[in-house]
Formats: sequence, C-alpha cells, structure tokens
Amino acid sequence: MNSWRILCSAVVAAMITTGAPAQDGAEIFKKNCTACHKMGKKLVGPDLTGVTEKRSDEWLRKFIRSSSALIKSGDPDAVAIFEEFNKTPMLEFPFSDAELTALLSYLASFSKPAAAEATATATEQVEEPALVFTEADVEQGRFLFQHRTTGGGPTCISCHNVSDQGLVPGGLLAKDLTHVAGRMGDQGIVGILGAPPFPAMAAAYNGRTALTETEVHALTAFLVHADKNTAATAEADGKNTMLFWGLGGLVAILLGVALTWARRLKRSVRHDIDARQLRTI
Repeated sequence: MNSWRILCSAVVAAMITTGAPAQDGAEIFKKNCTACHKMGKKLVGPDLTGVTEKRSDEWLRKFIRSSSALIKSGDPDAVAIFEEFNKTPMLEFPFSDAELTALLSYLASFSKPAAAEATATATEQVEEPALVFTEADVEQGRFLFQHRTTGGGPTCISCHNVSDQGLVPGGLLAKDLTHVAGRMGDQGIVGILGAPPFPAMAAAYNGRTALTETEVHALTAFLVHADKNTAATAEADGKNTMLFWGLGGLVAILLGVALTWARRLKRSVRHDIDARQLRTI
C-alpha cells in the first residue's frame, strides 16, 4: 500500500514538473513577448510557430538573451532576421536557464502543421480587419502624446520626439517615433502600447496608469498619421527652413557690413595732430 502511494505521488510530481515549465513559459511569453510576436502571424518580430523545430535550443537561448551579440558575431540567421524586420533590434532578456527552458517548452507546443494542413489553414484563415483611423482619432492621439493620459501616466513627449506640424520638439531620452509606423506597422504599435516590453514604459504605464484601448487606438492613429505626412511635408518644410535661414544669414551679413562701414576710419590717424600743429603756427 505504501509502495502504491509512493508510486502515485511520484507520478503526480512528475506530471506537475512536466506541466509547470509550459505553464510558466506561457506567462513569461505573455509578459515579455506578446508586444512583438504573435503565433501564426508576423508582427514587429517573426511568427514563432515552429521556431523550436527550425532553430537549435542553444541558438534560441543565445538569441533571446542577446540578439545584438549574435548579430555582431556575424551569425547568418541572426543577421537575416535583423535585416528582414527593418533592423529593429530585439530586447535583451537576461532569463535564467529555468525560465528559458519554460519559455522554449511553451514555444515547442506551437509546432508547424504538415504541408497539407498548412495549406488548408491558410485558406481558412481570416485576416484581421485593418485598423481604421479618423481625424478625431489623430487629434486625440496628438493631444495624448503631449499631455498626461487619463490614468495619470507620464507624457510621451517627455521622452520621445515626433516631427509633425504644430508639435513642439520632444525629448531625446528614447527613440524618435516619427516613422515608427513605417517600421512596425499599426498592429505593432498597438502591441507595444498595450503591453510595453521596455522596462521604463512597463513601469510608467502599469496598473492604474496603463493606457486604455481608446488611448492606444488614438496614439496609434497619430503615429500612423505622422509617418505618412512627415515624408510629404519634410521637403517643403526643409525648403522653407533653408530659405528662412538663408535670408536671415544674408540680413546678418549686410548689417555687419553696414556697421563696419559706419565705424570705418574716415580720416588719417595724424589728422588731429596735424591740425593742432597748424593752429600753433
């Protein structure tokens, strides 16, 4: 009887141990990866379905911990991924061996379907509807970018800059977001804003200060607008700026010449001495 209990306990413990990594891995994936990755679809980063079949365990551990180090080493697969996804570097995650094992165990549960199943799945798969933005969404997003959100989180402009007409220059503490929509797409922006993977953003927009779905939509609308319109207005703004500074420089030069000419030496340095000597004769 005791042997049977011991055997049952061992089986249950083995089941718990086997299931725990995948469960923990799902939580790790949700907290750290969903902003850039989505199973079955490319987002900011590649689709991770079947990734454990395409890459070795050792390679995946190195890439997750520091993709930049693997890219700098010249690894062809790492470089190819970096080039394919607009040279957007993946964050470095200092996971422990146990956390990586849990995460990879979770990813392994998403294996690539067979060729026939893949074709059927692709045929049946319905694309997500494209996001639609109104002018009101853009204006609300522009306002939110410059002011505090409803949850009281910090302003985006305090760390980020966006070049857009009527917008004051932003901070330089974080990346310029003028063309982030071109790099990540609207769905990528939604993912980042909805579940920030960056430590500073995650701390700033957490709990009561987290962005609402409406705020995420509006900010995405503004960033998409900025990406599309900045390219169209940049040339005109550049010409206007060049003309303004050119005329300003010309005026400054002419004023300098005029002042110098007005203060020029109009008589010889001996004029006063000669005049006094003439008066004494």
